[in-house]
Amino acid sequence: MADGEQDQKGVEIQGRPEMTDGGDAPVSAPGVARKPTGDPAVDEALGQLDQVTDEPLDVQVDVGERVHAVLQGRLADLGQE
Repeated sequence: MADGEQDQKGVEIQGRPEMTDGGDAPVSAPGVARKPTGDPAVDEALGQLDQVTDEPLDVQVDVGERVHAVLQGRLADLGQE
């Protein structure tokens, strides 16, 4: 955003926006069914993350990297469909 623009809540932005913790972003707790996104590839990737919450960290990182690649691919496909 450029200086002087306003964010969604009408707060003026000066320079680069600051990152936040997501505030109202929905996060599924472990064991809670996730709502479908409507994109089968994204749903499958998020399901893979859900399946490794109790696994060792190296397994979680490996799956997280694969899921990240899938999500990047889906974002790159937007507008080309």
